[in-house]
Amino acid sequence: MAVDWIVTGLTALVILLASIVHGIAGFGFAQLSMGLMPLFRSPSSASIIFTVTAIVSNGRVWWSVREAFDWRKWIVPIVGLTVGMPLGIYVFSRFSQSQMRLAIGGVLLVAVIVVAATQESETVDDWIEGAGYRPGVVVGATAGFLSGILGGAVAIPGPPMIVYGAFMAAGGFWSDEEMKAVFTAFFGSLMVYRLGSLGYAGDVTVPLLTEAAVALPMVFLGAWLGVKIFNRIPERIFGWVVLALLTANAFILLGTAVPEL
Repeated sequence: MAVDWIVTGLTALVILLASIVHGIAGFGFAQLSMGLMPLFRSPSSASIIFTVTAIVSNGRVWWSVREAFDWRKWIVPIVGLTVGMPLGIYVFSRFSQSQMRLAIGGVLLVAVIVVAATQESETVDDWIEGAGYRPGVVVGATAGFLSGILGGAVAIPGPPMIVYGAFMAAGGFWSDEEMKAVFTAFFGSLMVYRLGSLGYAGDVTVPLLTEAAVALPMVFLGAWLGVKIFNRIPERIFGWVVLALLTANAFILLGTAVPEL
């Protein structure tokens, strides 16, 4: 398979946009990358390129909060991940392109709902504190398991871990920096695991790695631009605009996939 440089250029632009949005809003890298790329290239190739860039993106953020990292908080969801990821990749291998777009669109809608709930942090925090619920090891491992399935299948692993993290942060078990450190370490580990598994299965090719290498500088450029723009745009308003666009993106994916099933 030869590299299509027009598609490669569009892919790099999507990664740049996703990284800028992530730098401003604090979310959206996976959702935008995997929401937009399947519109102009196969979902399977998009997921592999995203996986490579996500490893770098999570590693970059983790390094900035590495002093807050506690491996004991990371290992709990990782235990679930080791079981869930192979199941997700098995599902991934059985999907047609239209089924992949349908699955990505559905998970994207779930991710929008979950992120929208966390945007209303005061309401969510009050509800969690009022419930007096304390997630245990089983809940953490289950969150990792479900994220592993979603990450393996459609490369959007966020929703289960976001819900788990919201409970841990609202309950005072994690600080904001600890949550960021655990999240980036978990998602980075997930993507390394995913890339290794897909490479072992023969799905990772030299042309795809070449495209990923072209897109990698966009991760750093986008993060830099996002920080520069952050102080000029109200974060809360920007976050809701992004969620509205992601919702529209999800319906586009669903609308283009359903007629082909």
